[in-house]
Amino acid sequence: MERPRITPYTLVAEALALGREIVLLFLEWRTECVGCSLVRFCTLEDVSRYYALDLDAMIQEIETAPNTLEASASPPLRSRCHDSGN
Repeated sequence: MERPRITPYTLVAEALALGREIVLLFLEWRTECVGCSLVRFCTLEDVSRYYALDLDAMIQEIETAPNTLEASASPPLRSRCHDSGN
């Protein structure tokens, strides 16, 4: 599955939904976006302005991050829990 085009107006929620590698990027950038209830309203441009991050670099990193939704190395947590008897 091809990723949607990432623009300054991409919502943070849409970016985070692309996979865990993107979540890790937001944590690496030291934002408070992961877990924030405003991700459905904030754009990447908003985040770059608020945290003084380079918007073009953010977009580039998101676009080049591995696509963990396509090829997940491990099964979903729910199936791991059921398989281990927990």
